[in-house]
Amino acid sequence: DVPVCPLHLHALSPEATAPEGVTGPLVYVGSGTLKEFNEKTIAGAVVLMELDSGKNWLHAASLGARALIYLDRNTPSKTLFTEKVELTPIRFPRFWMPLDQARELFGGFETAPGHVLAEHIRLTSGNTWEVAEGQNIYGLITGSDPRLQEELIILEAFYDSKAFVPGRSPGADESCSIATLLQAARYLKQAPPARSILLVATDGHAQSLAGMREMIWSIRVRSTEIRKIQRTLRSAASAANKTRNLLKRISAQSGWLEAASDPETAEQMQAVLAERIKTEVDILSRELMRLRLLEQTPETDTIIKALAERRLLLRRLVWRSSFADLSEEERDAAMGLVPLAVYDQEAIVSDAKRQQDHLRSASAFRAVVKSKELAAVVSLHLSSHGNGIGAFNQGWLYPLKPTVDRINAYSMLDEVLNQSAAAVETALQLPGMYRDTLRPSRRRPWQSYFLDRPHLGGEVSSLAGYIGITLATVHDGRQLWGTPHDLPEHVDTAYAAKQSAFVCGLIRKLGHAPALHTDTFPRNGFSTVTGRANFLRHGELFADQPAPGSVMLSFQHLTRYYSMTDALGVFRIRGVADSKHTIHKVIIEGYRFDPETGETRWAIHKKKTGKDAYRVKMQRRAMETDLIMFTCKSLTLFNLLEPRTFSYMTKIDLIDARREAPPLKYWWSRIDTRSSVLASIYLESGTRLKMTLSDTVLRKKLILTNAAAGHPEGTGYLVDEWPFLHRTEYLVARDMWSLLGPRIANLEKNGIFNEKIRTLQEEGAGALAAAEQALEDRRYDRFFESSKRAWALASRVYDHVEKTQKDVLFGVLFYIALFVPFAFCAERLLFCYSNI
Repeated sequence: DVPVCPLHLHALSPEATAPEGVTGPLVYVGSGTLKEFNEKTIAGAVVLMELDSGKNWLHAASLGARALIYLDRNTPSKTLFTEKVELTPIRFPRFWMPLDQARELFGGFETAPGHVLAEHIRLTSGNTWEVAEGQNIYGLITGSDPRLQEELIILEAFYDSKAFVPGRSPGADESCSIATLLQAARYLKQAPPARSILLVATDGHAQSLAGMREMIWSIRVRSTEIRKIQRTLRSAASAANKTRNLLKRISAQSGWLEAASDPETAEQMQAVLAERIKTEVDILSRELMRLRLLEQTPETDTIIKALAERRLLLRRLVWRSSFADLSEEERDAAMGLVPLAVYDQEAIVSDAKRQQDHLRSASAFRAVVKSKELAAVVSLHLSSHGNGIGAFNQGWLYPLKPTVDRINAYSMLDEVLNQSAAAVETALQLPGMYRDTLRPSRRRPWQSYFLDRPHLGGEVSSLAGYIGITLATVHDGRQLWGTPHDLPEHVDTAYAAKQSAFVCGLIRKLGHAPALHTDTFPRNGFSTVTGRANFLRHGELFADQPAPGSVMLSFQHLTRYYSMTDALGVFRIRGVADSKHTIHKVIIEGYRFDPETGETRWAIHKKKTGKDAYRVKMQRRAMETDLIMFTCKSLTLFNLLEPRTFSYMTKIDLIDARREAPPLKYWWSRIDTRSSVLASIYLESGTRLKMTLSDTVLRKKLILTNAAAGHPEGTGYLVDEWPFLHRTEYLVARDMWSLLGPRIANLEKNGIFNEKIRTLQEEGAGALAAAEQALEDRRYDRFFESSKRAWALASRVYDHVEKTQKDVLFGVLFYIALFVPFAFCAERLLFCYSNI
């Protein structure tokens, strides 16, 4: 067994495998260009690919590889990781391996015969989403001036690092901010400033500044809102405790009989077990659906019969009005569910206690801040390879409207910073260290000081209506951050020390300044989304079962916010921008992943949830939404760029092939990101999918039907059998030409010939045959080229056939419109003559 590191490059789906792992031959494909895949068997293999390969991992996934290992030749650049981040959930685990480990295992793998490094390997990974607690750590330095000590400056820095390779993120250069905060603590403790300064080390920086957003929420939220949440949690915990105690009392046979003898207690027993019974019925129903889709054997028939009998028994329990007179079989079935019901209630109690602890901690921090007047919030975003320090109240966390104006609010602070920086530069002999970046300039906008696009803590405090800034190192791309190469030897310690000394001196100057702001503050747009996710069980009309453990990924433009539902199905996203600050809605995707396999178990029910519920317009600072989840299977499509214009296709229609109508339950991952060429469709088990996709509502440019001999209209792709539509462009071309052939033949049969259509049809058939031959020969570059050509030609012919059929229809209607009045007049004329 050799340890390899799973990567965190999928925005949602965990890099996990089933317990038995992923098996197959290991094939080296260099940098992953299509030519480098040629002559290699990729379907069912594990691919070894150079890290410096762009998005070529998509070729491996589309060709049917089962997993991928990136080979890192000590190339220190986070761009090599960020360019591979995928927003669409896809079950394609990717791993990281350093060059020295690959040499030790495979030797000169570049020259291995056929580039097959091993005939059989097994990869396992147990990554899963879970709730993790982060801590913000703070300490107060009381001001020395009796008048100014009642004013407060918050100095914040993050202390965690982003990790593309979990467990391999040293974060040496990334720690410049927290190192400077600790240095400032020592410096200010020895020489206290006039104002009080609250030093805060925040967590969750890699998750869109989660720690900073929680800190600002604790001081910006109304106290009535905190009390409301506390009351809700106390009520939930109290009810769960009572239910748990009752369940524990009846868990023994004697306790059950004693409780059942009392009619009131028997009714309570029925109520507390009803939800658990419904959940078990749902599990049994879905297992029966899965088994009935399999080829029937005597063994499966026996299992189906046993499961059906147990489901009927449990349903009879739900239909009962009381548990006072159960049969022995019914009592045993109900008692078997008691431990599961106890577990459900204990999860509610545990979750409520955890959240109450968080609220108490937030209230304690709030009391410290509210005891003084908050003058400014200063965040640090420092690195060691820049050439100066700038102050910024904007960044790339929030996509603000151009009309958001903060010039007046920051005019005094800008003057104080320039004067203070000049004094510190002179004292430390660091000329030119500070750059005047706080006021916008047409000649030098603030964005030009960054080589990357970072999220800055000052954005959060400014959005909340405080005088908030970020002191950031300028002209540094921070290329090592989050990578395994962010090591101490790559830190410019001399510059980091000078920078730290300058920041400490600047903070002390701010602590002594007579005033930091006027009475003008930024507009408050700090908002919260509170949601509840409920699960729609099989056969139920209403979604009344909480959906705990669901991962919610919320987008506001390009920013991603993560949250998980608690035991009651509740989740909260704190610190998004309201509609007065941004035009972008909060778009929510939600899934539950199997903790053992990483497979998607349930997703949002798009139709029942409703568009306004998962695309939330932030009209108020506290928005609520309700989501409905359903059990599903996923189907992933590849390479969805329109082959003629290379545009992203976002107009989608799904069809259930059994009913030739939209599916009853469905969801699809975001196809409007304009950055992903994948799409994952989520449907009920047993659904056969047909679909169309286009970049315009005027015409269809992709049609998938799973055409077969004798069924040119297609039978649909059974979602249980097609978790991936590998080589999607070929399947699209095949299905579209199968659909077009009979339509063209029907036109010609009725005497309607179009030479252009005939020529394009011959070219399309030739391209499709060439693609099939190239795939057989394992010439993948030619295969994809021919497949896209066949698809593009099919798209053109489809437009021509549609136009021809419409022209014929309009011609017939025009003929009827002319003929009917003429016939009517002729009839009247003949009728009149016959009367004469």
